[in-house]
Order: sequence, then C-alpha cells, then structure tokens
Amino acid sequence: MALSKREQKGFIVLSIILAGILIFYLLIPFIFTSQKDISSGDRELQIWIDSMQSVNKISSEQSEQTFFTFDPNNASIATLQDLGFSDKAIINLLKFRESGGKFNKPKDILNIYNLDSALALALLPYIRLQAEQKKNLHVQSNYNKAKTTAHSIHEQNKVNKKENIFVIEINSADTSDFKMLKGIGSTLSKRIIAFRKVLGGFYSVQQLKEVYGMPGSVIDDNAKHLTVDRSLINKIDLNSASLRKLISHPYISFYLAKDIIEYREKNNGIKDPDDIFSLKEITPELKSKLIEYLSVNNK
Repeated sequence: MALSKREQKGFIVLSIILAGILIFYLLIPFIFTSQKDISSGDRELQIWIDSMQSVNKISSEQSEQTFFTFDPNNASIATLQDLGFSDKAIINLLKFRESGGKFNKPKDILNIYNLDSALALALLPYIRLQAEQKKNLHVQSNYNKAKTTAHSIHEQNKVNKKENIFVIEINSADTSDFKMLKGIGSTLSKRIIAFRKVLGGFYSVQQLKEVYGMPGSVIDDNAKHLTVDRSLINKIDLNSASLRKLISHPYISFYLAKDIIEYREKNNGIKDPDDIFSLKEITPELKSKLIEYLSVNNK
C-alpha cells in the first residue's frame, strides 16, 4: 500500500524525533557523570593534584631564582624585584618602611602581606640586617677590649710580682692572684678559695694559716702583699639559719648549732648576736671569731 506524500513527510519527522530521543538517552550517563556525579573523593584528588602542580611550579621558579644577601630595611625596588618579590609585596614592604616600621630580625619579613610564604622562607638565610651587624661588631669590639684589658692586667701583675709591689685583697682574689705569692701554688690556691667559701670570707689575713696544709711562715713572708676587706664577708642570720647551715661553718660545732636553735625557739627569736654568747659552748676565743660572722634579721 503506497503512502501519500503527506504521510511520507509525517513518517520522516517522526523518525527524526525518535532518533533524537535515542541519541539523548545514550548520552545521558556521560552528561550527568561529567557535571553532577563526580564523587567528593575525586574532587579532593583533583584539588591535591592542582596544589602539587602549584608547589612544583613555585619550587621550579625558586630553583631558577638566584638569591643574594640584602637588608629589607633599605633594599631598593630593583633589588626586591630581582629577589622575586611581587609588585604587591614590594608596595606593602615600602608602606611598612615609610610608616616607620623596621625589620629587627630576619623572621619579621614573614609579616609582609602578599609576600609568598615559600619565597620568604627561602630568603631568610640571605637577610643581613645592618643593626644586627653593628651589634655583632659592638660585641666583638667589647670582647676584644676585655681580652686586651685582661691581658694587660695579667702582664701588669707579672711586672708587679717581679718588682715585688703587688697587693692582694684576699676576699675577692682568685687562684691566679694567690699563685703570685711566694710558696703558694695551684693546690694551696684552690684550698684558700674553698676555705673562704665555707667560712663566708676572711676578717683577718692570719686566718689564711688555718687553710689545710698552709705553712704559717708562708703567710708571714707574704703579709706585706695581703689585705682584707671585711665588708665582703657573708654573715649568717641567726633567726633563719637552719641546723645544717650553722654546722657547715668551720667555727660552729654540732652542739653549738643545736644550742643556738634551742635558744632561738625558746626566746621567739634572737634580737642581737650578743644574746648567744652566754652559751656554754662559746669560749672568749671563739666569740672573737664568731662575732665577725653572725647577724640578726629582726623582720
């Protein structure tokens, strides 16, 4: 049965519509997968890939970048550009300087807005601050002066020793000073310092004879070179010293320390060092020694 021209046209249009519907149906999975069905995991992966590409790009640029030392407090625009600063970073750095800001340490550059953090970290080893350099030079200068002074003093002491005109203050002298004395070497010098420490200081040059192994004749022979400053003695506060503190002093025995503690507790404190000199453990000779080392804090 033959179709009329009208029917033929209708058939062709219908066929085209059906073909279009079929093609659309076949393309649906691709259209929606590419636009709407990407999983969150895929997105995170893509973000990571993009970030790695960015990092690699920065690293590549920095590997090609030649750095050199500079001071951000006075570096020119051309210098900053050569170092890789962006225009925005340069503008912010200049504004910071114009407002009176200063870079006191290299890490301060990390505070500049729009300065790439990776670039800033790469530049840290190349920052040389003028103020810091001056400070280092000042420290070195002081060190050199101190070294020269110490050398001069040492040389002067050698001259003094040779000419026999030196004087040593025994409460502040160190081992090198004591070794200047005839008959005193390293061992006796160390013993003097150790005895002075437990004693609290010397009130008389003659006390040096109490140092273990010290010949009395050595002190007598060197007496003209020795002097003592009593104000440097570290005294014991009778109202706060513990039993251990008291008995650590060479002139105070365990029994005397015990009597002092008992007297202090019985009398609600000690008002004057003379108060304890009536204790039976204290002889007139011991009193003359102890009076230089005892004090009372009446808070």
